[in-house]
Amino acid sequence: MVEFLGYAARKVGRNWLWVEVNEGETLRDVFLKYLGLRLENEVVEALMNAFMRGEVRVAVNGRVVGSLDAKLNDGDKILVFPIAAGGDTCFEKMF
Repeated sequence: MVEFLGYAARKVGRNWLWVEVNEGETLRDVFLKYLGLRLENEVVEALMNAFMRGEVRVAVNGRVVGSLDAKLNDGDKILVFPIAAGGDTCFEKMF
């Protein structure tokens, strides 16, 4: 499952998406393969770019990861959240 918080959730248009991840796939796979099937390409690219710029963070099973190449396992919970709660204005350029 991928959960979105704050401004990311509003821009994505939902709070979560259910995805099944195969053993050994990466966060990059989730963004490109799974989210790409359910969201507009511009939204997926904006999320990935915001992650690379440090504007959003991604946590897997409660641990913040620093790379889209982080390996995943089936059942992992992925959380995409803004770096600072309440700072929605810095994400305006995200989309």
